[in-house]
Amino acid sequence: MIRLRNTPRELIDPDAQPLPPTPAAAQMDRLTGVFAPLARVTAPEIVGIDRVPDRGALFVGNHTIFGFLDLPFMMTELWARRGIVLRGLGEHGHYAIPVWRDLLEMCGMVRGTRDNVRALMRQGEHILVFPGGAGEVMKRRDQKYQLLWKERLGFARLAIEFGYPIVPFAAVGAEEMYDVVADDTTLGFRQVSALMKRLVGMPLPPLARGLGPTLLPRPERLYFGFGEPIDTARFDGRADDDASARALRDEVRAAVKMGIDELQELREADPKRSLVARLRPAAPELPELAQSDPDAFYVSRALDAWNDMGPAAAAAWMSRWVQLEDPPQWPGAATWRGRDAVIARLEQVSAELGAGWAELIDVRSCGEEVAAVLELRADRRRRTHVGRFRLSFELDDDQIVRIRVAMDEATR
Repeated sequence: MIRLRNTPRELIDPDAQPLPPTPAAAQMDRLTGVFAPLARVTAPEIVGIDRVPDRGALFVGNHTIFGFLDLPFMMTELWARRGIVLRGLGEHGHYAIPVWRDLLEMCGMVRGTRDNVRALMRQGEHILVFPGGAGEVMKRRDQKYQLLWKERLGFARLAIEFGYPIVPFAAVGAEEMYDVVADDTTLGFRQVSALMKRLVGMPLPPLARGLGPTLLPRPERLYFGFGEPIDTARFDGRADDDASARALRDEVRAAVKMGIDELQELREADPKRSLVARLRPAAPELPELAQSDPDAFYVSRALDAWNDMGPAAAAAWMSRWVQLEDPPQWPGAATWRGRDAVIARLEQVSAELGAGWAELIDVRSCGEEVAAVLELRADRRRRTHVGRFRLSFELDDDQIVRIRVAMDEATR
């Protein structure tokens, strides 16, 4: 059958199942909240998250033992810090387990088929793939942090086909949560595992010991590292060329292996690696801006509150008699007096512009005022720019008493 690259899936295969929808922001926030108490214990250390592109990318990395000890933390950190939703590719065996498959789909998982990957890439989504698959999840006791990718080239071919950038990533920490005591090299276990794979499509997980003799995982700290995105444009038109796909695959694998090595070095030197050190109360440390420019820090906190809960949340930083001056060239420009009137005006302008996120580009004290450059975006993913403004804040007795707004050249 001839496959047309841009032909809708339902026209090619009428029985094709639609992709599960991308989790909504509220759903991702709930998921982050569920894992927040555990995140205080695992204290994820993230390296290179600013390297992750805003546009769709293919995340390729190492699967750690049992697969789900660390993955939810990486996904929620990407959401909380960058507003990125990862669509993981699930092994077919997951879909043989009722309820479990539904939970995974609620978190963004899709069945790991080439057609599904193509559909996700057409939508510009961030996609998560583990070339090692179940082999890395079920790794033997002597395979800790090894990349068991065999000769798989599928992810490389698809990345080339769509010109999708690849973000190599590494995860360290989960492999130390358990000690494997029986695996496919253990007599008897191997036969039972093979039978289970025939029945449900997935082998029997290795038997492991965690905290003491129990099955509870050890409270290890988790480390995640994101490498520089790998541009696939240089392979354009060569998705079916084995040599090109293999070269890209090997480049990604080398980057992931290097990331694992770097994170292991980071962990060895980490003074907060132990649970006791992580939970020990630390002396409060003020952010650098709070020390160097307290007034600018005060304004930045007000804008953080705006982002977290909307314009009304910034009221705590404003005087009851605060005054807001619109840009002179703004339609219906006026001066708004009083906290309620100012908040209402900020909410009105945000709604008119379709702004859901205020990105603070620069903030600093200038004489008796605090000058700030604010870029408004449609949402926390920081993709859609809706306007840039220059603001001047006057403070008195630790409260904002006056805000003057000017339009930036880019917004006029």
